[in-house]
Amino acid sequence: MQDGRVKWDSPVAVPRGATELERVTDVVAPPVVDGRLVCAVAYQGRVACFDAASGSAAWTRELSSWSGLAMDYRYVYAVDAAGNVNAFERDSGRSVWRQDKLAARSVSAPALLGKYLVVADFAGYSHYLNTEDGSFVAQLATDGARIAVSPLVAGEHLIIQTLAGNVFSIGLKQGAK
Repeated sequence: MQDGRVKWDSPVAVPRGATELERVTDVVAPPVVDGRLVCAVAYQGRVACFDAASGSAAWTRELSSWSGLAMDYRYVYAVDAAGNVNAFERDSGRSVWRQDKLAARSVSAPALLGKYLVVADFAGYSHYLNTEDGSFVAQLATDGARIAVSPLVAGEHLIIQTLAGNVFSIGLKQGAK
């Protein structure tokens, strides 16, 4: 920040609709950044990735989300408002896979733990997906209470907090990276 001026500004959601309620859009989570890409998602909006240096759109896809994003060296992962988990090629935005078996489970934002994409749900379960194809690898129960916040990754552990007031640390099996 050399002079305090905004370097670039790019919209993630463009309000549209006939009524004020239809035009509600909301950026729902912090963007994810990797050095050259900045990606964000909005409710009643889209998932969009921008060039970090110029702010020009690298790609955009229509997708309404209540949660947030995760990004690795290949894909950008987003949970849509219906609870479907989506993977997009990070450079082109091409849809790679979609896991629809978690629809209507109030799924959290995704988190990357080793080679797994993890989401948590309203019943206190964490679901572990293969990042290659979105297939289920594991499902772990906590205490049956709704997950309070999106899972956090701390080293090789996933931290989950439930509305029952419990915090869980879930580690990877040896060799599961």
